[in-house]
Amino acid sequence: MIDLSINTEKVLKWAAEDALDHKANLLILYPYRLKFQRYGEERPMVKKQLEAEAIEHFEKLKLSINILKKVPHTFMAEVGFETDRLEVHMQNADICLIVLSKDVAIAGVNDNDWNTFIKRVTIPIVLVP
Repeated sequence: MIDLSINTEKVLKWAAEDALDHKANLLILYPYRLKFQRYGEERPMVKKQLEAEAIEHFEKLKLSINILKKVPHTFMAEVGFETDRLEVHMQNADICLIVLSKDVAIAGVNDNDWNTFIKRVTIPIVLVP
């Protein structure tokens, strides 16, 4: 899971190296929340705009991460809470490892959703500094 922060590049490099070592595919998940709407804005336009911006940011990141070109991967920008989106993909896909930045994990330490999620996780989580 990525958050498109400064740590995203490190997380993607680590995940890509691990996937290459294990001949695995990467599911790169970017969960995001819809921003408050201004008067007159329609939600679908904002969602499309945020998704397009996330894809554009990811495509720029890919240019600087050469190893990612060697690993089959799927980028998914999805509306929702991080824990909800991770749990859905854990249940519906063949995921064997979750890779997060240490900052994302620290941000969730006092979050009840994260604490509840961690108790239900059945696969390893790697924190990338």
